Amino acid sequence: MPDFKNLFESIKETFNKLETTQKIIAGAVLGTVVVALVLVATVSSKESRVALFEGISTKEFAEVTAKLEELNYSFTTSGTEGVFVSADKRDEIMMKLAQEGMIPKGVAGWELFDIDKWSETQFEKDIKKQRALMGAISKTLSTLKSVSEATVNIAFPEEALFEERLEPASAAVLLKYTPGVDKLTRREIEGIVTLVSRSVPGLKKENVSIAGPDGEILNDYDNEIDKEKWELKAISERLKIQEKERVKLLTDIKNSLNSFYGNDRADIVRLEIKMRWDKEEIEKTEVEPVVMIPDDPKTPYSELQVKDSLEVSSKVTSEKFEGNGFTPEGPAGTEPNIPPGYKDKDYQKARYEKTENIKNNEFNKTKRKIDKQPWEVEKVNLAVILDGRWENAGEKEDESGYKRKYVSVSDDELRNVQDSLKKAIGFDLSRGDQISVKHIQKDRSKEHEKEDAALRKSKMIRRLLLVGLISFLVIFLAFAVYHGIKREMEKRRRLREEELAAQQQMMREAALRAIEEEGVEVEMSLEERARKEMLENAINLAKERPEDVAQLLRTWLAEE
Repeated sequence: MPDFKNLFESIKETFNKLETTQKIIAGAVLGTVVVALVLVATVSSKESRVALFEGISTKEFAEVTAKLEELNYSFTTSGTEGVFVSADKRDEIMMKLAQEGMIPKGVAGWELFDIDKWSETQFEKDIKKQRALMGAISKTLSTLKSVSEATVNIAFPEEALFEERLEPASAAVLLKYTPGVDKLTRREIEGIVTLVSRSVPGLKKENVSIAGPDGEILNDYDNEIDKEKWELKAISERLKIQEKERVKLLTDIKNSLNSFYGNDRADIVRLEIKMRWDKEEIEKTEVEPVVMIPDDPKTPYSELQVKDSLEVSSKVTSEKFEGNGFTPEGPAGTEPNIPPGYKDKDYQKARYEKTENIKNNEFNKTKRKIDKQPWEVEKVNLAVILDGRWENAGEKEDESGYKRKYVSVSDDELRNVQDSLKKAIGFDLSRGDQISVKHIQKDRSKEHEKEDAALRKSKMIRRLLLVGLISFLVIFLAFAVYHGIKREMEKRRRLREEELAAQQQMMREAALRAIEEEGVEVEMSLEERARKEMLENAINLAKERPEDVAQLLRTWLAEE
């Protein structure tokens, strides 16, 4: 038994002899070894996992994992495509899932060709190719947003010696919708048909059948109701385009006419546009002369030189022969079928001459492939009427309205307008276009009556204004005369009162002087005393300041 105590003491002594850096390195190495041993022990203690399913769809992955959780089995996953379980539990789990019908079906695609068997026959390879093609298309359709599962069956025809006896390839597709989707739109159905037909060589769209979950054929548009709906929709869209073009042309013509004739002298009775909706594809081959020397636009004369064609190859053959001829007489031992009279003419000297001159010329060809637009104007019908103008020649003598003169539209003007409209609508007699521009006098009696009524009203207003002005002047003069008379009477009344007051004052002063002279004392009232004092003050002021008093009197007279 080893002496661990001595071993530990020797290790401790050796460790103490080490430097600090060496101690740190030794400690790090020892720690790393310990951690590694712990990890190895932990990993080795875990049970091994094997793949339960790999490469399954997201839906199947969710169903399988939910069932494993329900059955309380431990498992791990890889993304959303792989499920791993304990190796000793795999068979048990597979049996439980099989009892519940939870084994994913899986669809084989082109991975069938990952393993090649040398013993496979051509028939088996064809079947494998067919299976792979159907599986690949099913996987592709299952990735669509509205489709949860797709089943594709493709029937390839047997090879036949004659092409007319060869049956076309066909395909049938059964779809299951994702939750929340009740039906597919026509655009989606047509997209699925296109995907299937382009995935199979030689498969035409009309040979593809798409069925829904209830077995209804989705791409059968030939039923009467759907057909009528699509036809009515197509007709409605065409009518919208036709009406849009008609309104656009109508607006342009109307604006042009209104700019010359105003808003009430020109009227478009009818504008009709018929359109052709036939889509045409035209291929043309045009043969033109070959230009050898082009024309110089800078010179006044033409330098253009052309040739009908160019020689690309030629062949000249000349044969000559001169000598005796020879007539074959058939098999030996038989008489020839030559009449006796011609035998002596045979074997005469003959001469043969042949000359052959072959030239291959190339023409200047231009090939054009023209795809016409889906619609074009087939026919245009336009009818326009123009009204003349009224000229005022003054007012009537009875003042009931205006004197008017009607000036009609001349024939030259009608022709000019018609020519302008022809250019505006692109008039083409060959396609049956019709245009009519006529002069029709418009009834304007109501407009004339309104103008005459306005004239009469304006005259009446002028008369009323004149009468009112005269009345105002009369009243003003009467008021001025009355005011002047009143001022004059007031002035005279005031002068009489002043004169009477002056007389009374003089009489009073005379009486006072007489009484003073007689020495009789007379008792005066307060008013008379105040008036006396005021009068004395005024007399004294007039004596002392005569200019101020004169100015005051002038002011009083001016106010009066």
